[in-house]
Amino acid sequence: MRIFGFFLFLCSLLGFGCFAEDEPLPPYVSPPGVISRVIEMGPEYGTQHYYDLETDSVVAIVDRNSWDIALGSSNLNRSVYLNHSKLMKVCDLGPVDFESAELPANPDWEIDASSGAEDSTAVGTWGEGTAGELASKNHVYIIDLGFSTSGQVLGKIKLQVLGFQNGAYQIRFSDYPTGQIQTLNVPIDIEYSLVYVKLADAGSVVNVAPKQGDWDLVFTQYTTMVPNPDNGIPEAYSVNGTLLNPYNVEAFRAFDQGFEEFSVGDLPQFDLSSRWDVIGYDWKRYDFNTASYLINADNLYVVKNRLGNYFKIRFTGFVNNAGQSGYIGLQVKRL
Repeated sequence: MRIFGFFLFLCSLLGFGCFAEDEPLPPYVSPPGVISRVIEMGPEYGTQHYYDLETDSVVAIVDRNSWDIALGSSNLNRSVYLNHSKLMKVCDLGPVDFESAELPANPDWEIDASSGAEDSTAVGTWGEGTAGELASKNHVYIIDLGFSTSGQVLGKIKLQVLGFQNGAYQIRFSDYPTGQIQTLNVPIDIEYSLVYVKLADAGSVVNVAPKQGDWDLVFTQYTTMVPNPDNGIPEAYSVNGTLLNPYNVEAFRAFDQGFEEFSVGDLPQFDLSSRWDVIGYDWKRYDFNTASYLINADNLYVVKNRLGNYFKIRFTGFVNNAGQSGYIGLQVKRL
């Protein structure tokens, strides 16, 4: 029996079949009405995938390094957000002189809350007035731009939001500690939840997320607070998961329900949330003993999309056939 076992191992190692009469396993077929797909972020997690539940389609794939900050573009949101996929952080220096502003010896770094809450951004309340016209508090922010997909340190930027009027933000920025000071006018577009800016050279407004009415979920790397396994103290950490469209999309998790059994009649038991990270990343975990990702077998989420339709979702994998991570398997069924 040991010889036979070794023979089987050798065959599998060399990559050829041992028995000519063996039939290949039939491909997996999803249950009726269930859509199976894989979101191919890749092992470097270098892309952000915007997904429409209505059509089961990825409507945009964006290089995560293509932007640095996002500014609220709706009629009421005037918050400044960091590119959460790059482990960015901010130190607020207060109302100091822009040109001479420097980090203190022990900077107080902040990250955006992964919930997307407007009152929990690292930049915070930068102005005073109404949503239609805001005057700056003249705070200067040092932004750590985080890391590229290859782990390269991207440096720091000095930023000041000068105000909002006539439908546009006015910002100024420079490399930190010194660099040419640039100013940029950033007009909003209410067909989008956010307007995105790349803080390089003279600065530019860039296309990232599709129009807010065209997508429901984004699969991306993002920054959140995770308990340190050694001491339990939460620390800023880069994770891979799923965030909601800020525009009219809500969801809840129902881990104690079966995917096949969950139906419309079960909806009243649960409260919907508009937190961006209500789905998040913890449908999987990394097992250090086996050096592999494990999927929570009971994971189940229900999403009410921007059109008011309900979909149930479960995640089925995070690695491809070659063992590379960044390949998110999921199943979706409309309720």
